[in-house]
Amino acid sequence: MTECATFADNIKGQGYSFQSGWHFINEPYYPDGDNNYPFEMPDHDIVDALDTLTQWLSNDGTAYKSSYYYTTIKNYFPDEDNARSFALRLVIHYVGDIHQPLHSTALVNDTYPNGDAGGNYEHLPNICGASNLHAVWDSTGYSYCGFPDLPLSTTDWSWYSQEASAIASSYPIDKSKLHDGDFQAWADQSFELAKSQTYPGVVVNEALSDAYVTAAVDTLKTQIMYGGYRLNNLMQQIYGSSSSYATLQ
Repeated sequence: MTECATFADNIKGQGYSFQSGWHFINEPYYPDGDNNYPFEMPDHDIVDALDTLTQWLSNDGTAYKSSYYYTTIKNYFPDEDNARSFALRLVIHYVGDIHQPLHSTALVNDTYPNGDAGGNYEHLPNICGASNLHAVWDSTGYSYCGFPDLPLSTTDWSWYSQEASAIASSYPIDKSKLHDGDFQAWADQSFELAKSQTYPGVVVNEALSDAYVTAAVDTLKTQIMYGGYRLNNLMQQIYGSSSSYATLQ
């Protein structure tokens, strides 16, 4: 399951770019209060994708079978088991993505009348491969640079286990705010963080302040915790484990 986490990104350049637009929702953020711009949200997004794929994996009715997400995946994987396996890998990744504030937000103003692509257009000095605002937040404020080599080695597994334990002990969350299965609520939480923490203080082509980076790390590690709990509960919602589920509440 851990090694599946990067799958949806890894396959974009291998003939599966059709799902590239399912990684985000990019709600428009108008910092100047003016929404008279040509920005348009796409027809498909991460909230709808998670909702549909969860219905499918949960065998929740049949409405999902007419969805764009289901029919597109089935065109690539006619075999139902293969298709469901593919869908599950996407869900694992998308639950992570929706907790990154810039996967839920598009800045729209005079500079970016069509949106800033979730911070991808705000270029910054390159630090450990992160050269725009989106990449900085993807890397947890430069904490995790680059990409993992798969399959993970024994050393990798040890490091990830220690890192996960350290985050869990240092960043407790309010479990009353998990909003299990409410994907729009998850996206809304990320959107509010983008407005209050991600965009303020950013100057294009200038290094981010130490205070900004420290705050970003704290925010993102807290989001990692929310994402982990929510993914755990979502897997139990889909596949069933009421006794384990209860222990996390």
